[in-house]
Amino acid sequence: MQKPVLFRVTNNLDVGGVQRRLAAVLPLLARTFEVHVVTYRGRGVFFDALREQGVRTHFLPMRGKWSPAGIARLSAMFRRHSALVVHTHSLGANIPGMIAARLAGVPVRVAQVHVAGNHWYARTALGRRKQAMQEALVHRLCTDRVLHVAEQSLEGFVRGTGLPRRMNAVLHNGVDFAAMLGQPISINPAGDVRAEFGIAPDEVLVGFVGRLATGKGVDFALDFMRRLHAVNPRARMLLVGGGASDAGLARLRAEAAAIGDGRVVLLAGQRLDVQACYRAFDALLFPSEELAEGMPGVVLEACAFGLPVMARHTEPVREISRYYDRIRFMDDNADPATVLADALALPPSDGARFRDEFDIHAMARRTLDLYRAVLVEKGLEAPF
Repeated sequence: MQKPVLFRVTNNLDVGGVQRRLAAVLPLLARTFEVHVVTYRGRGVFFDALREQGVRTHFLPMRGKWSPAGIARLSAMFRRHSALVVHTHSLGANIPGMIAARLAGVPVRVAQVHVAGNHWYARTALGRRKQAMQEALVHRLCTDRVLHVAEQSLEGFVRGTGLPRRMNAVLHNGVDFAAMLGQPISINPAGDVRAEFGIAPDEVLVGFVGRLATGKGVDFALDFMRRLHAVNPRARMLLVGGGASDAGLARLRAEAAAIGDGRVVLLAGQRLDVQACYRAFDALLFPSEELAEGMPGVVLEACAFGLPVMARHTEPVREISRYYDRIRFMDDNADPATVLADALALPPSDGARFRDEFDIHAMARRTLDLYRAVLVEKGLEAPF
C-alpha cells in the first residue's frame, strides 16, 4: 500500500539544532510516510545523508519568503506528490510553505517556531512587528496548527500574533538516545577526544557546544574560564562549534590564547562526532542568553549522557530541569569554582523521566498524533 506523503520545508540541512532534530526524527516518520524535505537556502551535510535513510530531499531556491514564483513552484511540488501533510520550520519557511500548501489543497498544514527571541528577525522593532502581523495573517488563512519547542516560545508567539492559544501546541524536541549513546564516531581514530586535545586524566574538562554566534554566550564562557583558571589551573574548556566569521574567529582565538598558558580554552571547530565530545566532558557549560534558544538541543544531548549542566537562568532550560535533576543554574556574577563544584557534586539521575519526555521515538509518536488530530478535526480519515 502506498504511504501518505509528508513534506517538511526548512532553510537548509546543515549542522544546527533544527537540522539535527530533523535528521533524527524524519527517518522514523519515514516508516509511516513517504517523507520529502525541501530546502530553499542551501543543501547542507544532512541533505544527502537523509536520502540514504529513505527521505527524499529537494533544493528549491526562493528569492525571499514572499516570492510568487517560489510559492508557485512549491505549491506545484506539493500538488504533484499529492501531499497529505506539509510541516514548515521557522519564519522563512512558514510564510511561503503555508501559502503554497493552502493553494495546493494540502489537508494538514503545520508550521513550527523554534526560538522565542528572534523568530521575527527584522532589524527594527517596527519591522519585527510587521513580520509578526504578516505571519499571523498567513496562519489565520492557511494554517491548522503552530508548533513550539517550548512553552516560552508558545506564550511569546501568542502575545505577538494574537492567534488563539488553541491553535498553538508544544512539541518537545527529541534525542536519539540509541545513536547518541552508541559507539561514538570520531574523527580521531582512537576515539579519545581528551587525548586528541592533550587533556590530562586529572584535569576537569568543561564543554561548550554550539554555534559561535551572538546570544550563545561565548564571551561569558571565556570570562567564566578566565576566572575559574585563577583558582583552579587544572580546569580546561573545549569549545565545539562553528559559525563565527573569520574576524570573529580570529578574535576568539586571540582571547583564548591569552588565558593561562594558552591551552585553558581549546577550539575544536564544528564536528560531526559530537557524541565523542560529550563522552570526554566532565560537565557542560551552557551560557546562552534568555530568548536566544527555543529548546536547546545541546542541553538535551548533555542530559542524555548524564552530564551535569551549568546554565544561566533561561526558561527553556528550566523546562528541561523539570525532567532532569543535574542542572545547576547560576547568576552572571556567580563564582565559577563554586558553580563547577556544585555541578560536579549533583547526584546521578536515573534519567527515566527525561527519556520518557525527550526520546526521539516519543517525539515521532506525538508528531503522528498531532497530524491525526488535525485530520479528525476536519472530518477526514487518517490513512496511517
